[in-house]
Amino acid sequence: MNDVFSVVLALFGTIGVLILTYYGSHWYARRVSRAAGNITGGNHIKVIERVIVSKSSSLVIVDIEGQQLLLGISEQNISLIKELETALEIPQRKELSKENFASILKSIKNKDQ
Repeated sequence: MNDVFSVVLALFGTIGVLILTYYGSHWYARRVSRAAGNITGGNHIKVIERVIVSKSSSLVIVDIEGQQLLLGISEQNISLIKELETALEIPQRKELSKENFASILKSIKNKDQ
């Protein structure tokens, strides 16, 4: 009887660990993608927004020291579609602080209920 109980307990423990790992990795991936935002790049070149058009091509709005360009990107080449006359606002990255982390945990807790 003890052997059956220990096997069942080990099975439920393993399933619990797998479920926690799945939800933990899902939460972390969402957090990292939100924290990174849409901006990537260095000091002088920033990717403001990217839209995937197909498996191997996308449209990208790039800011190069205040001048914004709409680019078409594929596996074979990069082409300039248009220089934007009106500059789009560049969103700022959010810094992850203790208060932000606490609000993320509260939102997860409330979402699960």
